Amino acid sequence: MRYFTAALAFLTVLLASLPAWTAPRGEVVTVTGEAVLANLTPDEARTLALKRARHNAIEEVCAVRVQAETMVQNFVLQGDFTHAVTYGKILDEKILRWEAEVSQKSPTDLPEITYRVTLRAEVLEEKGEPDPFFKVHVSLNKPAYNNGDELIMKVRATKPGYLTVLNFAADGSVVVLFPNAFRRDNRIEADRDYTIPAPGDRDVISFRVSTLPGHRKDTEYIKVICTREPLDIMQEIRPSGTFSVMDNTTLALTEVARVLSSIPLKYRAEDTAIYQIIDPQAGMSR
Repeated sequence: MRYFTAALAFLTVLLASLPAWTAPRGEVVTVTGEAVLANLTPDEARTLALKRARHNAIEEVCAVRVQAETMVQNFVLQGDFTHAVTYGKILDEKILRWEAEVSQKSPTDLPEITYRVTLRAEVLEEKGEPDPFFKVHVSLNKPAYNNGDELIMKVRATKPGYLTVLNFAADGSVVVLFPNAFRRDNRIEADRDYTIPAPGDRDVISFRVSTLPGHRKDTEYIKVICTREPLDIMQEIRPSGTFSVMDNTTLALTEVARVLSSIPLKYRAEDTAIYQIIDPQAGMSR
C-alpha cells in the first residue's frame, strides 16, 4: 500500500508538471447575412440568411476574397483551385439579432421583405489535407468545336458527392452549367458515368458554343467541382434563364471560394477540360 501511495504521488507530480492542454481557439468576428423573401418561405429565408452569415464569417477569418483574387491573377484555372481555398470551421456562434426590412423599388413593384441576421462566430482556420482517393474526371465530346457545335461532357467521380460544372467563357463571364433551373438535383454516385446534358434533356437544354464576334479562335474552360457535402452555389447567384451567370472570373471564383471554404479539403475534388472554338469564316473576304 505504501508503494502504491508513493507511485500515485509521483504520477500526480508528473501530471502537474506537464503543460495543460487547451482546445484550439479561433478568431471571433461579428457578421451579417441576408436573404430576400422571394420564392422562399420565411423559414427558408431565415435559414439562407444564417448560412450566408456563416460564409461571411469564414470569408473574413480565412481571407477567402484575397485568395480568390490571387488565383485569378495567377490564372490557376488549370490548377487545383478547390484545394487552394482554406477551410474555416465555426467553433461557436451566437445569433445577436434578427431584423426584417420591407423595401419597394417603385410604386408599381411589390414590396420585398429582407431577413437580416447578425451573428457572432468563432472561426478556426484549418489547413487540412485532400483525400487522395477522392477524384473527379471530366471529358468532352470534342477537343475543338466549330461555331454552333454542341458541347457534351461526361463526368465520373470515385466517391459519391454533389457536382457543380462551371464554364469559363472567352468573354470573361462564368456560367454555372450544372446544376441549372432544369436540373437542380446535382447528387452523383461513385464510379458511374454521367452525361451532361443527359440524352433525355437535349430537346430542352443544350450547350452551343461560339467565338466572340470577329474572333477566329477562342479558348474556354470547363471546370467540374465535386464535393461530399452540398455546394449551394445556385443560392448565391441570381439565375439568368436556365443558367446562373457571373459577369467576371474574379466574382465567380470569389463566390465559389466563399461556399467551398465551409467544406473540409478532404471533401473536395475537381478537374478541368480546355477546348477551342473556331470560326472558319472569320477574317475571310466577302
